[in-house]
Amino acid sequence: MKFASFSPNKTLRFYLFTFVLLLAFSLSVFPQTEQPAQLSLADILIALRSKKATLPEKNKILAEAVKVRGITFTLTEEIEKELMSGGADSELVSAIRLKNPVIKPQPTPVVKIQPTPVPTPTAIDFQRRANASVANGEFDSAIADYSKVIEMKSADATTYLNRGFSHFNKKNIELAIADYDKAIEINPKELMAYLKRAQANEETGKIETAIADYQKVLELDNENESARNNLKRLQDQIAAAKAAEQPQTTTENKQNIPTTVTSSEPVNLGNLNSLAVNLVVPTYPTFAQKSNTSGKVTVQVTLDEEGKVTSAKAVDGPPLLRGASEDAARKSKFKPAMVNGQAVKSTGFIVYNFKGM
Repeated sequence: MKFASFSPNKTLRFYLFTFVLLLAFSLSVFPQTEQPAQLSLADILIALRSKKATLPEKNKILAEAVKVRGITFTLTEEIEKELMSGGADSELVSAIRLKNPVIKPQPTPVVKIQPTPVPTPTAIDFQRRANASVANGEFDSAIADYSKVIEMKSADATTYLNRGFSHFNKKNIELAIADYDKAIEINPKELMAYLKRAQANEETGKIETAIADYQKVLELDNENESARNNLKRLQDQIAAAKAAEQPQTTTENKQNIPTTVTSSEPVNLGNLNSLAVNLVVPTYPTFAQKSNTSGKVTVQVTLDEEGKVTSAKAVDGPPLLRGASEDAARKSKFKPAMVNGQAVKSTGFIVYNFKGM
């Protein structure tokens, strides 16, 4: 086998040719100027595709040029992949990275929207909401809100009075009385607290206590018609009860009627419910039902000698229920009052009890 051999002169000429070729390649790719321009991405990719030198030679020349001249682009992961696929080796990529490190995309920060702070309700807020609940007949909600006001130590006599009224409408009579007591403790001149407590005491059968409260109302307001009428009604009721305890010798006295009367003064029979021949039931007003208004209404009536109602006037109870109660009372019929065998005029009262839904 024959091997090719080169003479010393031929070897020298080969190296000189290679040097000239590389010099021409570098000058053609990177023109020389007084201030060498930075390399763009396009410059590097075109040089890598050039056929004037081998790929390792091109990478070496480009790496040196990058170190000296710098680059005009920002190296990203995508550009690095493009350079590698175009023939760039690790040395060239490292040179580029030194001039411009890889900037990895930063995750977009998540902006958390802070909820608008909800102001903490004040005692006034609870008070207003409770008052609105009472107006709508929502007594459970009213009691809860009035209790919040009391817990915040911002309650006055009116707060206890209103909560007592709500308890009364929920038939929690003892709780209502306790709140009325507290209202009077805070303000001994709270007239409405005495009036409401009298009604609550009457509801539980504490007639003497109710009378004392009605008397207190009249001390504070001598013109209060409701207290005056209710006081007279209860006093007449007690008088009738005492009269019933006296020995009776005639059939007529079984109705607790005095044995002597004057023609000008009607006999007070007290509660007339048991003496009714035809006690008409009042119609529950639609508006009162929608507002869940309930309670007892007392109607003061006057009867003629035949037991017919000649006048009817509601003296207490929810205002929304009084008109219907008076109408029913006027249509009712009662046994005539008898004194010594003689029919006489009489007065008394009827109690209607409206129960809400």
